[in-house]
Amino acid sequence: MFCPTCGTQVRDGARFCPTCGASLDAAPAVTPQPTYEQPAQDPYAQQATGYPQDPYAQQGIVAAPAYNPNPSEIRHMETDRSIVTVVLLSMITCGIYGFYFVYKCAQDMNTMCDDDEETGGLAVYILLSMVTCGLYGIYWEYKLANRLQKNAPAYGMQFEENGTTVIMWRVIGMLLCVIASYYGMYIWINNLNRLSAAYNARFGV
Repeated sequence: MFCPTCGTQVRDGARFCPTCGASLDAAPAVTPQPTYEQPAQDPYAQQATGYPQDPYAQQGIVAAPAYNPNPSEIRHMETDRSIVTVVLLSMITCGIYGFYFVYKCAQDMNTMCDDDEETGGLAVYILLSMVTCGLYGIYWEYKLANRLQKNAPAYGMQFEENGTTVIMWRVIGMLLCVIASYYGMYIWINNLNRLSAAYNARFGV
């Protein structure tokens, strides 16, 4: 048993505490409660990795393992891509800007994404589009939109739209309304901008 006054362990049946002298008659047994120390935060955690700590952890977002590329490969990503700009400049340049846009998007995707996939570059895009009478361009967008959704959790985000969403709008546009087709393109461009912004914020570029 333990003294109810000072907590000293005493033999069963004792009437007085040998430490403080308190009476132990009819005193209930007292069991000391264990104490726990809060583990200290590691102030060097950020220095060890060389990258800022994940800002999404405090928001309760379950994220995939963070992507930590080679520091020499980190660069600023464009975040203001616009479908209006793409369409207008493609018309003015007879389609040349559209090919440049595909090249830049593929390059940025392959830099930001940490997976076993690779977004086809300009040479592949042009060659396979010619062979398939332009169908590969739609497939390219489908794969890119799926890859965006797959890699979003690594940056603490979730994208509802995927490749199927893009294809649906593109098909509706070809069959019923041209504007709907452009909306399908807008979806993946918008998600690409969001992923780029998260990438820039994570690596401070």
